[in-house]
Amino acid sequence: MADKTPVNPAAAAAEELYKTVMSQSQDEKGGFTVVFTQQELFEIAPESVTDKKDMLPLIKYLTGQHLFRTLKTADRGLGWSVRPREAAKAIKALDKDERMVYEVIEASHTTGIWLKSIKNKLNGIAQPVVAKITKTLESQRLIKPVKSIKAPAQRVFMLFHLVPSEDVTGNSFFDAGDLDESFRDELLNLIVFWVRSQSWAEGERKRHRRKSSNKKEITLREDAIVIEEPANEIAVTGQKRKRPATDIEELSVKPRYQRSHKFDPETDFAQLTYRAGTESYPTAEKIHIFLTSSDAIKATKSASLTVQEVQGCLDVLVWDDKLEKVWNVEDGNWGYRTRRGVTFRQPGQTFDIEEDAVGTGLTQAPCGRCPVFDVCRDGGPVNPQTCVYFDAWLQD
Repeated sequence: MADKTPVNPAAAAAEELYKTVMSQSQDEKGGFTVVFTQQELFEIAPESVTDKKDMLPLIKYLTGQHLFRTLKTADRGLGWSVRPREAAKAIKALDKDERMVYEVIEASHTTGIWLKSIKNKLNGIAQPVVAKITKTLESQRLIKPVKSIKAPAQRVFMLFHLVPSEDVTGNSFFDAGDLDESFRDELLNLIVFWVRSQSWAEGERKRHRRKSSNKKEITLREDAIVIEEPANEIAVTGQKRKRPATDIEELSVKPRYQRSHKFDPETDFAQLTYRAGTESYPTAEKIHIFLTSSDAIKATKSASLTVQEVQGCLDVLVWDDKLEKVWNVEDGNWGYRTRRGVTFRQPGQTFDIEEDAVGTGLTQAPCGRCPVFDVCRDGGPVNPQTCVYFDAWLQD
C-alpha cells in the first residue's frame, strides 16, 4: 500500500536552500555567525524560487525544523542564521525548560551569557535547575562554556557552533582568556627592532680610542677605571696605569668609563638623521605587513593580528619614549621612527647576554653589574655603606 503521507512541496527547495546557506555561513574563525536577510536569501535561492513571496514557505519550513533561527539585524529588520543539523535534531528532543534555557543562551549570540543572567531572564526556573540544564545541554554539545577576560571567575555560556567575540576572549594578545605576555613583549621588541632599521641613515662605527705606549691606537675597554699617576711615576713609566679592581676607596673622585659590551652592528653605529622630506617612515599599515609576513611570530597569531592592534602597540611605544611620530610629506600620513639610543633585544633572544652571563669575579659582585655604579660614592644617596645587595650576595 502506497504511503499517503502528504509531502511538503517546499521541502525540496528548502533543503537545497539550507545547503547553500550552510556553505556560505561559516566565518573566517569556523563559526556559523553570518546573518542573512530575506533579500540575501532570495539571491541564493534555488531557480524554482522566482519571487520573494515564494521565500516565505521555505523560511517557515526551515524554521520549523530548527534549521533556521530568526533574529533582528542591525537595522532592526528580520534576519536568519543557520544551525547545524546535529543541533537542530537535539533541540527537537528538549523539554520545555531546556528549550527556554537554550533560547536564552542562543539570543546572546557570540558574546555569551552568565549563568546568573540566565536565571534572571527565566524567573520561573530556580538557579539549581538552570545549572543542571546547562550541564545537560553541554553534554549534548549544544552549548559550551567560555572564559571571559572581563570576568575570569564567571562561567559564560554560548552556542557550541559559534566562535566567541573579541569582547569575550580578547584580541591577539590573549590566549584562552589569559594575557599572553610573552607574545606582547616579543611583538613590541620586534616593532622597535624593525622600525629602528628604517629610521636612520647608515653611519660610521662609534669607537673610543686612546694611544698606547707603542703609539698604536687600540680600543679602550670601557669597563676600565683610568686615573692619573703621580708626576714622578709618569716621568718614570711614561704612561697611565689601570686602577686595580680591589681599590674602591676613591671611585667617586676619579674619571672612569662605562662598562663595555660586545660589539653589536645594530647598536654600535652612529644614528644619522635623513634630510627632512626625503624619507618615508613606516606607518602602522607597513609595520603590520612586516609583522604578519615575518616568521618571528606564530602563524596563528599572525593571522589574527590586526592593524588596530599594531596601532595600539605603537601608541604604547610612543608613551614609553621608544618611538616618535613623524609626518611623511610624500604620503601625507604619520609614520614612526625610533628615538636615538633606544635599546632592544635581537628577535628570538630570550635573555640579556650581558646580564645573564656568568662573567668574572668582579661582574658577579653587586658593583660589577650595578646600574647606578657611576653615582655610588661615600656619603652619597647611593653608597657602599648602605648597599642592601651585598648582604644577599654574601649569603649566597
